[in-house]
Amino acid sequence: MTAFITKLSMRRLSRHTYTGPMLPLPAALLARLSAAAGGVVAPVEVGANQAGLVAWAQATGRQVTEEAPVSGAGAWLWLPRRRSDLERLPVDSPAPLLLSGPELLVSAGEWQAALPGQTPVQAVATFRAFGGWPGALPLASVFPGEPHAPLHPQAHALLVPWCPPPQLRAAAGRLACADLVTPAVAEALGVAQTDFEALLDGGWLWPEPAGGRFPAALRRWLAPLPAPEDVRRAAQALGAGGHHPAALDTLAAGACWPEYLERLAQTARSAEGEATLRARFQVLPDLWRAEPAALYVAGLLARAARDLDSAQELYTRALPRLPKPLAALAWNARGVVRALSGEVQGALEDFDQAAQQPGLSAGEANHNRATLLVQLGRHAEAERSLNAAVAAFREAGDPRREAQSLETLGTLHFGRGLLRDALAPLRTALTLLRADHPAQATLALLNLAECHALLGEVAAAQELLQEAALVQAADPDPRALGWLRRLRALLALQGGEPRQALALLDLAGAEDPSLQAEMALLQVRAWRELGQPDMARAALDRAQPLGLRADLESALLGDESLDRVIDAARQEEARLELASALLRRAQPDDLREALALIQAHGYLPLLASAAAAPLAALAHDGATRALFPLHLQALGPLRLTHAGRQLGLADFPTRKSAALLVALALSERPQPRELLAERFWPGAKNPLASLQTAVYHLRSAFSVPVVASERGLLSLLFPVRSDVEELRGALQARDLGRLTELLRPFTASQSVLPELVTELTEEREQAERVLHDALRLHAAAQPGDDVRRRDALRALITADPYDTASREALIRWHEDRGEQSQAQQERDGLRATLLTLGLKE
Repeated sequence: MTAFITKLSMRRLSRHTYTGPMLPLPAALLARLSAAAGGVVAPVEVGANQAGLVAWAQATGRQVTEEAPVSGAGAWLWLPRRRSDLERLPVDSPAPLLLSGPELLVSAGEWQAALPGQTPVQAVATFRAFGGWPGALPLASVFPGEPHAPLHPQAHALLVPWCPPPQLRAAAGRLACADLVTPAVAEALGVAQTDFEALLDGGWLWPEPAGGRFPAALRRWLAPLPAPEDVRRAAQALGAGGHHPAALDTLAAGACWPEYLERLAQTARSAEGEATLRARFQVLPDLWRAEPAALYVAGLLARAARDLDSAQELYTRALPRLPKPLAALAWNARGVVRALSGEVQGALEDFDQAAQQPGLSAGEANHNRATLLVQLGRHAEAERSLNAAVAAFREAGDPRREAQSLETLGTLHFGRGLLRDALAPLRTALTLLRADHPAQATLALLNLAECHALLGEVAAAQELLQEAALVQAADPDPRALGWLRRLRALLALQGGEPRQALALLDLAGAEDPSLQAEMALLQVRAWRELGQPDMARAALDRAQPLGLRADLESALLGDESLDRVIDAARQEEARLELASALLRRAQPDDLREALALIQAHGYLPLLASAAAAPLAALAHDGATRALFPLHLQALGPLRLTHAGRQLGLADFPTRKSAALLVALALSERPQPRELLAERFWPGAKNPLASLQTAVYHLRSAFSVPVVASERGLLSLLFPVRSDVEELRGALQARDLGRLTELLRPFTASQSVLPELVTELTEEREQAERVLHDALRLHAAAQPGDDVRRRDALRALITADPYDTASREALIRWHEDRGEQSQAQQERDGLRATLLTLGLKE
């Protein structure tokens, strides 16, 4: 150590050596130090055992310096004087190990080992008081087991090495009345910001996200008897900044008990847990524990300890003498206890009393009242209470709790099947949460996406799902990831992919019981749709906590009475479940009521199930028929979907009846009967009769009339949505993203209406032109050296083997990448194409 002392100034010696016993470096830190190949930067914080670091460096042959090292200096230990000195940190490889003060704090065991001869009780007492700060070890050694050692006259000699210089001593003494020192605290105490920043820069204040803290022993020594007015000002500034625990600790250390008790009553909640509340309550001197506010806090503690009777009794004793703002908290707290105890009317009365006080108290009371009313099935009253809660939280400037009440309101609408009504509060909640609460924002995104999914608005649901996935990628939350998978599974089910849904529904990673039940319910549906009732029943056991929705799945499996489920859905106002059950029971009145519910509330996905097929017969006007569009897949094998039924060419009585339907579907206007008859039955004795027979066959295939005849013109009764028309729309809008999505299936060999080549020559030619133009635009939009350009060119050549320009572009793509054999294969293909066309290269 002698050699080191000769190299350093006396100022550095006073800050980085002990006058008492030496503390070893923490074991966890030693492991990191041994792995540090280059430089190590000691912490700036005072009393952070810099002397121990120096001893370690000398023992390992490192250069010790108080000046900023230069690049390439090898292995060194730098002892910076100020935090701002770190701006001169050299850029080395490997990067230096930058240490912070908290990394030099020691554990209770290491503290005790450094105090030989003291009892464990003595060592624990000073460890708790000084927090394992190495700078306090001399105090602990001289004053065994004495947590108030910093107040002893001899403490000056032991703590002066860590004391700020004279020019900062007065400012430090004022600031030391606060547990946490922030710029607002410095301003409230009349301390210049330059002094506050100097204390941070020099390491006397150990940095925190909001400011800094003095080591506990140094703080006690700097401010042994803080002025009560300073303590109150500091606590007020901390509370205004949302630092309530630090405000409470500041008031307790300054013995400002009236203010401590008032702030504790205002900010304490039973949800903090028994241990936290007990610690806060036990700080109070016995004299103050009989005060009304203390009785209220004791009630919170009893509630946290699940002693509801004592909690209610303590709240009742406190209420008559509490001032109005605190009385509102007590009314609300007693209402919660009464609700948990089954005293419904008393709980509602307490919530009504609490709601009379404006601000946060009114918000919390109305929110709690609404929660109880929902359980009672009094939904209209619950909605009014939630709207009042939202208004109160908005007035109080609490966006997080405003969003919570909005989400509860959205959930209330969602549970009643009022999906469109749920969208507005859920959107507003999402807006409030997006910026500052990403975890809650993810769940809000998923709630909103599920509403859109159940309304059949898949694009909107997918967009919200993608945003949620991006939030999770930036800040993963295992619970939210499980809900993300669940929603993807729901969309897969609605898209007719039950096996894909099952692959997403992995219960192993879902610890949340409600998430497990929701995933299990989707598993039931997936297995049911796959025709595996035994597997569905096995999953149903885990979905039982979901009540009516689980009962509905049981009824759909034939294990539960649909009558009972329908009665329960009516009682609970569960409109979505009621519509699903009515569809399955399928009595005439049931079908009419189900269709009315679907029309009123937008349950369009229900119309994609096979159970919805009879509803199409009830569509007697254009608005109702619009709910049952005819989906035509013309690219690839013919597929027609209508009212939950899917038909291929084999499901039509004749090929010409299928061709007639496709021709009408792809036509932009009604077609003359005579022209259609002559086109499809040119050699028949009575072409019009053959046409009429085909129309009858279509009615038989779809179990409902699908062709309208008026003034000699034929058209389809139901609106048509075709893949050709979607492709044409994306092409006209030059929507490259939508084109990519629509063309994704066409990377393999694909053709237009391949099963009706002779019957639909004109329609095929028009659709092929659309497909080719779309593929060409898609290929041109791909990056030149990207494999997606290669795949797009291949798809284009597959769709049009005579497209020599695309073949040449593909040859150039392979040549640019040095893939000569692939380029030659394409040249051979080009040569064969040119020969077929009678051309030469």
